[in-house]
Amino acid sequence: MGWLDKIIPNEAKKVFKPVAKFSKKFLPKELRPWLPMVTPFLPAMGIMGQLGGPMGFAKMYGANLLSQQLADPDAEFDDLNQFAAMLAGTQGGLTNTETAANLRNMKSAEAKAYQQALDLNEAGGQMIKPTALTQLNNRSLLTKAGDLGLEGLANASKYLTDTTETLQDLGSGKTDLFTGAGATEAAKAAAVPFSTGMGGVSEALTRPAIREFEKFKADEEADIERTTTANESERASLQMQFMREAGHDEETVKETLDMNDLGEYYSPPTESAAQGGIIGLKNGGMLNFGGREMDLRTGGFVPIGKKERADDVPARLSKNEFVMTADAVRAAGGGSVNKGAQRMYDVMNKLEARA
Repeated sequence: MGWLDKIIPNEAKKVFKPVAKFSKKFLPKELRPWLPMVTPFLPAMGIMGQLGGPMGFAKMYGANLLSQQLADPDAEFDDLNQFAAMLAGTQGGLTNTETAANLRNMKSAEAKAYQQALDLNEAGGQMIKPTALTQLNNRSLLTKAGDLGLEGLANASKYLTDTTETLQDLGSGKTDLFTGAGATEAAKAAAVPFSTGMGGVSEALTRPAIREFEKFKADEEADIERTTTANESERASLQMQFMREAGHDEETVKETLDMNDLGEYYSPPTESAAQGGIIGLKNGGMLNFGGREMDLRTGGFVPIGKKERADDVPARLSKNEFVMTADAVRAAGGGSVNKGAQRMYDVMNKLEARA
């Protein structure tokens, strides 16, 4: 019913926001899902006023949507069951003592003439003239379908109106519920409204569970996406590393990543730091090592890696920072890289204090 949502003005939808707030604040959570059961019995309660026709449709249609919102205050307007609301509206549009007669009066002249002849036949035993039957049979296919539909609506109107009157008689005490005949009448009259109401109750109970499942599914898909992205980033990083160590040019590296749907993770190479010196990026920016690099934003010693000069330790550096070679660190420590690292820390701290 998405098309119907577009027809309904946004101003009308705003009415449902305070209804949802009222339900959350004042109605017990255990009671809310059962509120749609009230809607189909509203005509019998008499609180809807005059029903029948477009106005009766609008009253019951709105009442159904409001009951759905009260039953499930977390639901957005577009989540409300428009089909159920239209069924309730149809009930309101047909529930009137004059509606059945008005619908039958809209039938074709041939159908009305035949019905009149049939009524006279039943009342006084008069024969139905052959011409009336002939005219009835000569109607076009569309006319026959229209007459059939109107007759069906008229019968539905009579049934709903009679049901409403029966329930009103039970409520007023005119019909005794505690007799066999009264109980039977009550069961027949309440069957359709009760079934319709239970449909709304079931939906109010299941809709939150559906939303919870959809949220769980969305979170799961997002987690899979994050994991996939992390894996792809690491694959791209390793692929670039191996191809550059093998001596491939950057154009070949980029083309290979594109062929493997990893082109978005391409990053330009850094200048080698094996001999010490200032490190920069050809195009600026920050390299992506999939979170495996050490955090040396404040300087520091690098104790990990396979061996010296292997350039196998990912690191994020900034412009104008300086990296010392392992030989320089060892020399600063008189042959000990640990002592050399400590002395370089001391030098760095003193120089930073002077900056």
